[in-house]
Amino acid sequence: MKYKVAEEVALQEFGRMCEAHRVDIDESELSEEERSDFYDKRAKIVKAIRLGSLVVAENGLPTYTPRDGGDPLTFHPATGATVMALESHGKGKDIANLMAALTDMTRSAKGTFSKLSARDFTFCSHLAALFFTSE
Repeated sequence: MKYKVAEEVALQEFGRMCEAHRVDIDESELSEEERSDFYDKRAKIVKAIRLGSLVVAENGLPTYTPRDGGDPLTFHPATGATVMALESHGKGKDIANLMAALTDMTRSAKGTFSKLSARDFTFCSHLAALFFTSE
């Protein structure tokens, strides 16, 4: 794997992205489980930045280019509609709810996420999960 961005720069970009999405990255009050989950998400996101598949714009919005093909997806801050999408499909439809929320956050066409490879979809879900923890 060839990295395009230095780790220090990728960590700075991660911080800038979190600030734009109002994600609190202060670890001091996290439980051990929450801290482990945060480290896992941060590592995956920083790696994507280093590889160049995730680019953080000047305004802090990240754009992910699926590694297995597909159009770039820009992640906007979650809105009330995003939260509603998580609940609108009914109990037992967690993946459909997540796809609807991702579609809302990226302002993409319906069905976009169902066409992604499993690894690209999983990455997008990790990125969105970080934003759902916004204050």
